Amino acid sequence: MNTFKKTMLATAALSTMAMGFAPVAVAEVAASATISSSYLWRGYDLGSGTPALSADLVYSEGGFYGGLWLSSGDEANGTEYDFFFGYGGSVGEFSYDIGYATYVYPTGVSENNKPGELAEYIYSVGYGPVSLTIFDDVDSDYSYTAVGYDIGDFSLMYGAHKNDDDEQENFDITYSYSDSMSFTYSVPFGVDGDVEAEPTFVASYSLPF
Repeated sequence: MNTFKKTMLATAALSTMAMGFAPVAVAEVAASATISSSYLWRGYDLGSGTPALSADLVYSEGGFYGGLWLSSGDEANGTEYDFFFGYGGSVGEFSYDIGYATYVYPTGVSENNKPGELAEYIYSVGYGPVSLTIFDDVDSDYSYTAVGYDIGDFSLMYGAHKNDDDEQENFDITYSYSDSMSFTYSVPFGVDGDVEAEPTFVASYSLPF
């Protein structure tokens, strides 16, 4: 999403979301569309190499924001709709953000396909090029913690899943070739249950409206 930082670099699209921006005095509406070579989500290739199309619509005013993010490319759950809102701001080099996101899969196999059935609280703080974001599931013990660091056109991110006794980690390197084009290489560590994730390379191209 172009109007706020999406820590999953996915984006996520993002679906993937660490948001943060300084409050503004006037209302703003922004939208963008993205095509990616695959759907990368927190170290996992959810599309198994299938290209993903995504788009977002964001309304922001005075630090408050809300919007919709939708995407294809999730092989197991199908089309995804994410609704989100929150508040973010900054004081000097220090930034902060608190948000809420709910995830909907109307064509998926999961019964949890209604708004609010799958949801997370999102807490983010940053100082200069360093950021820390925590995604805390509303109804379970699952959480995902991401630590990011920006170096020029490169972004580094370490992420860690926590879910009962299973833990999975990933390290992502993203190169922003331009405001529209980016490349991400994600390396997973550890095993989540009986599933061992593989490294994933994703190329993404975005256009604002």
